[in-house]
Amino acid sequence: MSPRLRPAVAGDVPAVVAMDQAGDGVGLLPSLYSDLLRRSAEGTGHLLVAEAGDGLAGFSACSQVLDEATLLALVVHRSRRGCGTGRALLAASLEALTAAGAARCLLEARASNTAALALYVGAGFREDGRRRGYYPCASTLEREDAVLMSREL
Repeated sequence: MSPRLRPAVAGDVPAVVAMDQAGDGVGLLPSLYSDLLRRSAEGTGHLLVAEAGDGLAGFSACSQVLDEATLLALVVHRSRRGCGTGRALLAASLEALTAAGAARCLLEARASNTAALALYVGAGFREDGRRRGYYPCASTLEREDAVLMSREL
């Protein structure tokens, strides 16, 4: 069953934060999600959720300044990975950003997140560079690179 995509409402924020903090997300500050909801009326904040029969399947969070947007998070619950939820969320996010006047979308991802990188390349993003040693690794003292990507909308 395909997830149902929709703009988030205030009642979704606790579930979004819980999914982010459970290790499936990128560890954004909880207040950021509420801020994106407030900014959605202006078209500068975008928070979408994907619902499945058993609850939240994933979410995407974007911020926009003038004609440039940043995909801050694209999170899919572990049980829903490989089912097209991420692809659907990404497509809906890019559509919303385009409708809000964004001409370009930026993002960054861990170099080790090959599934996400493949998703982004498949959606037309290209690598612009890397931030060496940007992300801490939970299991070691080493750090991993952030891959910087962008796409014209």
